[in-house]
Amino acid sequence: MKKLIASLLVLCMVLGLSAACAEAKEYNTVEKGKFIYATSPDFLPFEGRDDQDNVIGIEPDIVALICEKLGLTAEPYAIDFDSALAAPNAGTVDAVVSGVTIREDRKAVLDFTIPYATITQAIVQKEGAGITMDNLGEKIIGVQTGTTGHIYAVDDFGEDHVDAYNTFALAFQALTNGKIDCVLVDDLVANDYAKKIPGLEVVATTYEPEQFGFGFAKGKAPELLADFNAELQALIDAGKIDEIMLAWQNKE
Repeated sequence: MKKLIASLLVLCMVLGLSAACAEAKEYNTVEKGKFIYATSPDFLPFEGRDDQDNVIGIEPDIVALICEKLGLTAEPYAIDFDSALAAPNAGTVDAVVSGVTIREDRKAVLDFTIPYATITQAIVQKEGAGITMDNLGEKIIGVQTGTTGHIYAVDDFGEDHVDAYNTFALAFQALTNGKIDCVLVDDLVANDYAKKIPGLEVVATTYEPEQFGFGFAKGKAPELLADFNAELQALIDAGKIDEIMLAWQNKE
């Protein structure tokens, strides 16, 4: 009996040490104990700012939950989208978390997490403007620099039909001021802007669905990426991602 108790005590000590080691795990991050991510916070419901200028949204909520599990402090680094894509490999941040579509050209320079959301491009226009995919090429299309909408618009209709802005906020300001005919943007973001700006409507496109993921510096932190993916998958499996996304879509 004494031998059994002694064995159990040893086992408890080993397990305790293992747990302590797990808690003390150090990742290869820009700053010790932090997960700094680049984001363009004009893209609600995925990321935006509240009245106190805090970065909020679907993606900050997801990152905060994952970082809590990994023992890291999540810290957003607000920047324009095009610069955010380059920031991980510049060593400024650990990842880009900014509604980034997983594309082959981006996978060549970034290590992506598993996808967590699917979106499609949409057209936002003034009510009654009558813009569809059939006549989109005849219009001036507003986009955010570096986005898939920017890529699609230039490839399909030429640069003469595209006005690119550093932020979607500027693109929508141009739309309301009559400088452009429409904005090409991800559907959930399109719906959010249309809810908040009177006189706008959203029209579907025929572009293929896109998947969002978080992009890490290429080859820099494989252990962090693997653990991040594990926690992200756990959130997906538990239905937490769907819950977060629905809550943000229903916000006024």
